[in-house]
Amino acid sequence: MLTSTEVQAFTTTQAGAFTATQLGTLATTQLQLFSPDQFAALTTTQVQGLTSDQLNAIDIGMLDALDVSMFSGDQVSGLTTTSIVNLSDTQIGALAATQVTALSVDQLESLTTTAFSNLTADQAGALTADQVAGLTTTYFSALSATTGIPALSVSAIAGISTDDIFALTADQGNAFAQAQIDVMTPDQQAALIGVVSV
Repeated sequence: MLTSTEVQAFTTTQAGAFTATQLGTLATTQLQLFSPDQFAALTTTQVQGLTSDQLNAIDIGMLDALDVSMFSGDQVSGLTTTSIVNLSDTQIGALAATQVTALSVDQLESLTTTAFSNLTADQAGALTADQVAGLTTTYFSALSATTGIPALSVSAIAGISTDDIFALTADQGNAFAQAQIDVMTPDQQAALIGVVSV
């Protein structure tokens, strides 16, 4: 087993030479000894060799050094809400659509409402009907009128409750595209009319 001195002595080149399998077998205590530069030297293949337990054990300062866009869907879904909270705004913005789809509702709601409102159109468009249905009204109503609401897929519309719609502003209500309105239930459409006519 590598000692802490040996781990800390690795150059970025040496850290970059680990195979994904080798990284995946490191104890969390060993991985915690990596420097930000060592983490930043890792490739996508190497990062995807890390387990969720390893990622969740990484210190917040080290987590900042990782490019989260390299994480697999399984790694993202395995992150604890604490790890999600510790992601920077830049890291959250770097999440791919497939990674957003992999997040649970609890993980999504571990973001601040401000961070949630900053989801890109691609990220908002990746939300599933189940994810939308699971969101509290507070979080649903945090979706941006520019990159959130109009980006929702037509299949995700089924997850919106009338309470969610009533919590929207007129600007958000007017952000729905006709294709989205067309797949709404009569109750959803009636709620939307009530919002946009205020």
